[in-house]
Amino acid sequence: MIVLKNLTKTIQNGQRRIEILRGIDLAIPSGQFVAIVGASGSGKSTLLGLMAGLDSPSSGEIYLDGTPIHNLPESALAEVRGSKIGFVFQSYQLIPTLTALENVLLPYELNSTGNAVERARTLLTQVGLADRKEHYPIQLTGGEQQRVALARAFVVQPPIIMADEPTGNLDSTNGHLVLDLLLERNREAKTTLVLVTHDVTLAERADRRIVLSDGRIIEDSAPVSANQLELATVKQEKNG
Repeated sequence: MIVLKNLTKTIQNGQRRIEILRGIDLAIPSGQFVAIVGASGSGKSTLLGLMAGLDSPSSGEIYLDGTPIHNLPESALAEVRGSKIGFVFQSYQLIPTLTALENVLLPYELNSTGNAVERARTLLTQVGLADRKEHYPIQLTGGEQQRVALARAFVVQPPIIMADEPTGNLDSTNGHLVLDLLLERNREAKTTLVLVTHDVTLAERADRRIVLSDGRIIEDSAPVSANQLELATVKQEKNG
């Protein structure tokens, strides 16, 4: 589902060249739940943003569900993001002038045709917000806002869900609820789930735990060999 090959990311800060990611090789099969962990500054969020097509690599290759995204123009990249990825942010990123229902519908209206109002209502019911559909973000608690964000990520039924510290701003009760909703989607819809987290308890529930340090993978509980990675890349190229 996701293949990264020799992925790097560097930025220039004045005369200083900063290496954020250094030669990441990674293959994530369809339906797997992967937790990416590491200290602050290890490159976790940068890696997730590259996989989601929210940023461009300095070098290397990225394949999402058979599509190479590392060299796509922005218009094509936006189309891939809209159809293949549901993204959940730590800070919710809801549009304040839209109701909960309108926020959930937004990705569908931008990337699909038809009417998804009933789907959006069903999703809000599933995340426990049936009676909050017409409320604006300012009228919702943090836990409720994150549940709206989950419903929004699910509305186009993407094959991949990515989340950057989805429980980071929540209390333990809401954090467990959000994680359970993500895991339910992973199990029932066979969605590939990739989370960045500092939460050890959350990471322990993943199928696979990847540890980053100084822009490199230093631990992988289910590593992929070089041969397996090459075969996965070839398969992705053929599908693409």
